[in-house]
Parts: sequence; C-alpha cells; structure tokens
Amino acid sequence: MLQDGPDPHIAADGMEREVSRAFLAVVERGRELAVMVEAKRFAIAFAAYRDSRLSLLPFLDSSYPGLSALSRALTAPGESADLQQAVSRAQPTIFSASLERPALHGQACAPALPGNETSVVLPVHAPCGRRGLVALSGPDMNVGEERLMRAHLRAFSLFRAACDLRAPEPRLRHGLSKRDIECLRLTADGLTSEQIADRLGLSVHTANQYVAAAAEKLDAVNRMHAVAKALRAGIIS
Repeated sequence: MLQDGPDPHIAADGMEREVSRAFLAVVERGRELAVMVEAKRFAIAFAAYRDSRLSLLPFLDSSYPGLSALSRALTAPGESADLQQAVSRAQPTIFSASLERPALHGQACAPALPGNETSVVLPVHAPCGRRGLVALSGPDMNVGEERLMRAHLRAFSLFRAACDLRAPEPRLRHGLSKRDIECLRLTADGLTSEQIADRLGLSVHTANQYVAAAAEKLDAVNRMHAVAKALRAGIIS
C-alpha cells in the first residue's frame, strides 16, 4: 500500500538529528568562549524562582550530553550566597581559592567553588526574559579586564543561542507521566530517592521505578542524564 506523506518515524529521526546538531553548535561556541580566557570548561545555567528563592538549573556544558562537575557545583542545592549574588550582579564575579588578588574594576571576588579551580561567573539575560549565567573555569585562566569584558559580551550571545534551543516539540513526544516528571523535578532539586519517596508518600522502590521509567522514556543512561535531557527539552524547569 502506498503511504500518504512521509513516514512519521523518519521525520522524527530527522528532527532529532537537527536538534542534536543545534546543541553541538552551541557547545562548540561555548568551548570557543572558554578558549578565549584560557579556561578548560564552560557551563550554562538558567535562573528560576522556586518558593520565592532563586535557583540555578543546569542546561549545557563542556561535557554534553552529560553534566560536568562545574554544572553540578553551580546548581547544587543551597548555592552559596556569593553565587546567588553573582547571578543578580551586572559585572562578572571571580571565584578563586586565592582572594588576595585585587578585584578588577566593577568585579567581585568570592571563595572558590567545589574543585578549587578559578571560575568566572558571567551574569546574562536574553530578550525572551530568561536570566542565567555562563561560567568558565580552569587552573590557569587569563582574566584580564579587557579580555573578560569581551568574553562577557560573547556570553550574552551564547546564552541567547541556548534559549533558542528550548523548543517545545520534545515536550509533546516524551511520553512521561505526571509522576515521572514530578520525580525528575525533585531529582533536579538534588533530592535522593529516599527524600523523594518521603516527599511524595511513596516507597523508595516506587520512587526509583518512576525515575528509572523517566530515564528509559528519555533514552537516558542514568538519572542525571535524564534530568539534563528534561531540562534541555523544557519538560522541567
């Protein structure tokens, strides 16, 4: 029998490849930005308010399709007050194990994030209204004022490109149940299976089953990969 129109499975596969290429293009731009200040890695995170408190949500970094240690340090539950302030500042904040160096004009210094590497947090926003940050880290970064100013300008462009990746199509195809999404969202907040079970009134076994089901439906290798894919697809925020 002749088929009316294109095979929907082929069309879906083609869309997935296009999305993957778009993500890889942004990752490459992030890596180029890192090279600009002699950093080893970059991370992009979105800012969101939950219960009147600012939280950071990991989105994309040097370890794509996974999440790097830098992303986990930025978005760990109970982010430091310095990191909270860094997101709302207009100028970059330098996180360093050595705070004896004087801050450059308009910049602030704060204790190093977990890992003890120097990190630079660049606050960014996009015309769509989203706010967040681009972070760069490495053991021997070049954070001279002029170079950092140019990097900050490019970070805005990188963040706009990241915002454009949050297309609605994956939301329609993921097949996740309401409970799957709820467990994924709590996992993204840093809760363990025991804490998720307690929060939702489930057994630990059932909570693990929901998270495992979500990972399978998203074709993820583990729960953190599932969280990363759900964030990138806009399924959770």
